[in-house]
Amino acid sequence: QIVVCDCSGKNPNVFYEAGIAHSIGKDVILISQSVDDIPFDLRHIRYLQYLNNGEGLKRLDDELSGRIKTLLEKK
Repeated sequence: QIVVCDCSGKNPNVFYEAGIAHSIGKDVILISQSVDDIPFDLRHIRYLQYLNNGEGLKRLDDELSGRIKTLLEKK
């Protein structure tokens, strides 16, 4: 129902999977360690930026939980 794609490192497979998820109507949550890893044509989609450390991952967990809850409530 919801796909989380980590764009960190600009892995082409992640972008391919995000495209498939979009095409079949899944909600996609983009996350990345750097804004530079989000291609310009995807920056209009809300994404979550995080730091890869204890505090950053805790914050990401909280933000992801909130975003997922919001998406599930929409359905």
